[in-house]
Amino acid sequence: MENLLTPKLDYVFKMLFTRDTEILVDLINSVLGLSGDRLICSIKILNPGILPETIKSKFIILDIRATDEAGRQYDIEVQVKKYDSWPKRVLYYISRMYGNQLKSGDEYEKLNPVIGIYFQDYKQFPKYKDKFHFCFELRDEECPELRLTDDMSLHIFELPKFDQLEEKQPADNNLNEWLHFFNHAHEEKEKSMRTHYTNPKIGKAFNILESLSSDTEVWTQALEREKALRDEISMLASARREGEKNGFVKGEKTGFVKGERLGIEKTAKNLFLLGTLSIEEISRASGLSIAEIKALKGE
Repeated sequence: MENLLTPKLDYVFKMLFTRDTEILVDLINSVLGLSGDRLICSIKILNPGILPETIKSKFIILDIRATDEAGRQYDIEVQVKKYDSWPKRVLYYISRMYGNQLKSGDEYEKLNPVIGIYFQDYKQFPKYKDKFHFCFELRDEECPELRLTDDMSLHIFELPKFDQLEEKQPADNNLNEWLHFFNHAHEEKEKSMRTHYTNPKIGKAFNILESLSSDTEVWTQALEREKALRDEISMLASARREGEKNGFVKGEKTGFVKGERLGIEKTAKNLFLLGTLSIEEISRASGLSIAEIKALKGE
């Protein structure tokens, strides 16, 4: 068999973890460090399908949204491209998931926790060189042991940093094995190359990945998805280069280089004229606020 598809591609990631919920349950338990009677036993995928048109679409997020037997909700995704507006986007997503649980007249006690789990193939926080797992929660600034609530948390994993630090991490650890799987599964085509895995659920994940990799249609769609992501990166890079040619200095209020902003605004206008993306999607792609994009439209 040729090299396997990489689970770091969002299309492959979603196909893999929606094919068998057992491996998704194991991944979540590993991320949250759950054991014994606290283990999650079952999960329901809320958005299992992948529409064919979304594979080729730029600026479309292929995440997994799920809920467990206790009602906790999860937003899980892998991301290969760094966006300046990414923190705002994920906070908006999980906040919306939290708020959408209530119907008119429902009591707040019915709200269940929402947990974001994000695997990034880049360094979101490069200054923290010895840390690859970040967990953000609602805590007091002076007394971090004091949490307002545990209803909202975000786990971020920087896969390149884990690769650099893996030798210092415990080998027989489910979470570390999953992170190694994300980084190297596509290279480990022979079973003899997988002897360092002790978690049987990862063996099951390999079986599914092999099946996906041998499916011509899946392989073709994975290549199309890769191309869409490369085009997305190229489009944003082109907007930045166009701005940089003007040589303006960075603005104190906006945080954009003025020339760069001109290029980004031009790209945002072009995306709107294409008519295929919503204002929210254009906002995610450009880093501009929804209000700024509406202003570009003349609203």
